[in-house]
Amino acid sequence: MNELTISELVKRTGIPSSTISYYEHEGLISSRAHKGFQRVFDLQAVDQLLLICLGKQVGFSLNELQNMLSHHRQNEGQKKLDSRINEIDSQIKQLDILRESLRHIHQCEYDNPLACPIFQKLLQAAAFEPSKK
Repeated sequence: MNELTISELVKRTGIPSSTISYYEHEGLISSRAHKGFQRVFDLQAVDQLLLICLGKQVGFSLNELQNMLSHHRQNEGQKKLDSRINEIDSQIKQLDILRESLRHIHQCEYDNPLACPIFQKLLQAAAFEPSKK
């Protein structure tokens, strides 16, 4: 089966049909034909929808996603992607430090983790990470 109705997209992605219709209206996905009264989508629409959901989870706006998906090969699109990749890398580093800090607090023998030299090193490492706020 190389084509999917909107109800089949809902089953495969878990995304409500109203959201899929909205994404289609906004130009993030497109149907290729009609089967009776139902729009028909390519199998690629599943991947596009999952990518949109992932992008939204990490903070992309629908407009940003649409621009990146439609202009990813153009210079402006590449610059935006590079910038967003750098932001995500920075967030990952910060979350790694936070995770390690919380693990240490959980296992720390000091009554006050702020007095712990290991915890102090973790805090110093966090202070030297560039923050993009």
